[in-house]
Amino acid sequence: MQRVISLVCAVLVAVVGLTPPAWASENEMMDALIHKLVKKGVLTREDAREIREEVAEEAVVMAKARAAETKDTVKKMKGGSWLDKVKWGGDFRLRHETQKREPAQDRTRERMRLRFGFTATPTDELEIGVRLATGASGDPVSTNQSFSATFDKKAVFIDKAYATYRPLTWLSLTGGKMENPFQTSDIVWDGDVTPEGAVVQWQMPGERTVRPFATVGAFQISELSADTGDPGLFAGQVGADVALPFGEGWAWQPSVAYYDFTAIEAMRTSNVTGAPAGNSTDGATAAARFRYDYDVLSVLNKVKLGQWFGAPVAAFGDWTTNGGAGDHNGAWQVGLGVGKVTDKFGSWKAGYAYKRLESDATFGALTDSDFGTGGTNHKGHIMGVTMGLNKYANVGLKYLRTDEIAGSQAHNDTFQADLQMKF
Repeated sequence: MQRVISLVCAVLVAVVGLTPPAWASENEMMDALIHKLVKKGVLTREDAREIREEVAEEAVVMAKARAAETKDTVKKMKGGSWLDKVKWGGDFRLRHETQKREPAQDRTRERMRLRFGFTATPTDELEIGVRLATGASGDPVSTNQSFSATFDKKAVFIDKAYATYRPLTWLSLTGGKMENPFQTSDIVWDGDVTPEGAVVQWQMPGERTVRPFATVGAFQISELSADTGDPGLFAGQVGADVALPFGEGWAWQPSVAYYDFTAIEAMRTSNVTGAPAGNSTDGATAAARFRYDYDVLSVLNKVKLGQWFGAPVAAFGDWTTNGGAGDHNGAWQVGLGVGKVTDKFGSWKAGYAYKRLESDATFGALTDSDFGTGGTNHKGHIMGVTMGLNKYANVGLKYLRTDEIAGSQAHNDTFQADLQMKF
């Protein structure tokens, strides 16, 4: 009888595996077969119970095996799809901005920023990135678009287009229009600037208390068809990520950068987009030329101070000087940040900084566009707070109070209210 039961179980498991469409379900088919065998006296009711239990156990084993095979098949199919090697993303920001300016006219405007792009990794060593963004032609330091001109269409530009090759995990080579590769504050670089050129980056691999890094790059600022002395930038930076021995969340990142802006002195400001932006010139006409060269040394320190009352705290200090100018050639900034915006509603961060940026401390066309009226020759306070709404959105308030250092000493109060979403 045991042989009969085993034979029946094998047949039923095989039949259940076939899943013929004539039956509403495998269970109905199995019950019908067992019922007929019991009715003909081939099986007892106890035999029928044992068969049902054995078939159920075998069916579970077969289902798991099928699921594993399906998973492997899907994995193999996905591994061959180029779509799985492309990551899409972007962000959208709405901004209300009010400027109280003395002696200039006050200004209020509504603005937006849209950025959208992808990164593709055809191999582990190669990355290609493209990003489009709103903005204005002739403005390298902003991707904002103001609501104006009777609902006209807003322009979209290529904000990034680059390729990165990583022959080793600790070495990369990037060319094109790229994210800023340097550790910076906003004295030298506005956060929206995407340099154009080539860069090599290195960082010591492994888990270490001190991990040195270095970056070297060459960039094109302008290409002049009638002049072989095109303005450019050669830059290098060395620094280190240092884990401090005071507990979790304590770290220090010192760095020193040198920016050699070439062929700037005596260059017509009209040949450089965004210039002079506060830099000294030999006159105020369209034919004005830069008075100085810009050989900028920037020393930056960022320190994470662990958590205080449950909130992470960080501080930074930045000192910059331009060896190409004899006076008004220095800048410095100190700041403190508390908190962190996460995926949770109500998470927050707040910060304060004071900055002094003299006229020729750095190349004005690339520095922070929100501080004062943009460019150099400003000093003042920056404070802001941001609150998270969910994983994809946050709101923020920012206040900048600035005065010109030299010249008319104009005063500027800027208020910004932002709603930012990412996707």
